[in-house]
Amino acid sequence: MTSRFLIINADDAGYSRGINNAIAQCAERGVVRSTTLMANGGAFEQAVKVLGGVGNLGIGVHLVLTDLAPVDSTGRIQELLDEAGRLPRGPLALFSALAAGRGGGEALRRELSLQVEKVLDHGILPTHLDSHKHVHGLPPVLEIVLKVAARYRIRWIRNPFDETGRAPDILRSLDGPWRSRFLLQWLQTREARLLRPHFRRALRQAELRTPDGFFGTTLTGLWNMELVRTVLGRLPPGTHEWMTHPGKDEAEMRRMGTRLVEERFREMDLLLSPELDRFLTSHAIEIRSYRG
Repeated sequence: MTSRFLIINADDAGYSRGINNAIAQCAERGVVRSTTLMANGGAFEQAVKVLGGVGNLGIGVHLVLTDLAPVDSTGRIQELLDEAGRLPRGPLALFSALAAGRGGGEALRRELSLQVEKVLDHGILPTHLDSHKHVHGLPPVLEIVLKVAARYRIRWIRNPFDETGRAPDILRSLDGPWRSRFLLQWLQTREARLLRPHFRRALRQAELRTPDGFFGTTLTGLWNMELVRTVLGRLPPGTHEWMTHPGKDEAEMRRMGTRLVEERFREMDLLLSPELDRFLTSHAIEIRSYRG
């Protein structure tokens, strides 16, 4: 195989109206062909309305087990919720809760199933599954995600293990203030790679598919055109995914408290830039979604 395929996925659809509108614009006028939808996002209904009609956009499910309120209202996942009724604050908090016996497998399976069913009930056939903050890379969560994928006949799952490349190459493409942030994110992704053999083995056994490579976690909030040239200019043959976070409406996002605000605006500008389109064309990188 010598062809190079790239899935540019815009995460967090359904999180806010500004994010939904940015993804729609990047799909209609730019290179985005894939997104993932948060069933428990505050702007889910608007996301279905503005994204469901974009003909070239594949839509998957962004499974959420952190930060937001659950879809399940029966109380079965109550042990994982804080006083405000929200799921744990991040992957480490989720893992610690599960290790302590809070939130059993059946409660997680029901919650994730309800998230997929909510998307299906709104007329969207999911192309793939990924997860907020990549928690499906955790073995106890992955086991349940694989069962959910099988139940709803979803054949693709994101490969969450970043393969951005050598740190010195990236550092040359970043200004001083951004280098410490990159190094922190780079170290975190290196630790996560310890889970990669288990992930790939589990997907093979479940007969599910995942991209050959993944880019985005290490460079979340840092992407610029120079980094695109550095990372994607060396893209090997196969199918790879680039995770992005376009967004607009600064006031809305500041009210939400997301850590990515201006970064979302920069990524949107990058995804809409003619320079990016020319680069992908000149390097014979074919853009597609998880449905092909």
